[in-house]
Amino acid sequence: MAEKMWHGVARSEIEWAPVIDYSKCTDCGLCLLSCGNAVFGFSKSQQKYIVANGGNCVVGCTTCGKVCPEKAISFPEDSSKFTKSMIVKYKIFPAVKKELEERLKKFPDHVVSVETKKEGSFNG
Repeated sequence: MAEKMWHGVARSEIEWAPVIDYSKCTDCGLCLLSCGNAVFGFSKSQQKYIVANGGNCVVGCTTCGKVCPEKAISFPEDSSKFTKSMIVKYKIFPAVKKELEERLKKFPDHVVSVETKKEGSFNG
């Protein structure tokens, strides 16, 4: 299986994953439901939600922490600062530019004219 990458950088080189504070966690499960990348799982033996696949976490994403009603989920540091430091450290902008070009070719409906879409509009 190929290693996961983040804009040309091996994801295993980037330490970004949520941490659950079990003294605050009420096992509501919103972390699992709000994450589309299978970062969380439910441990039957421990009867609690766990970070099962931290390497699946999107670098800079903090959605699970934002939806946690008990503020039981934290990250290594502020997501903006962390992401910026990774951008600088790994010089990822050339890879990002190439990925964007490929995405726009693959999904031409992502290209809109200013006349067709009003900024801030949900339905155009």
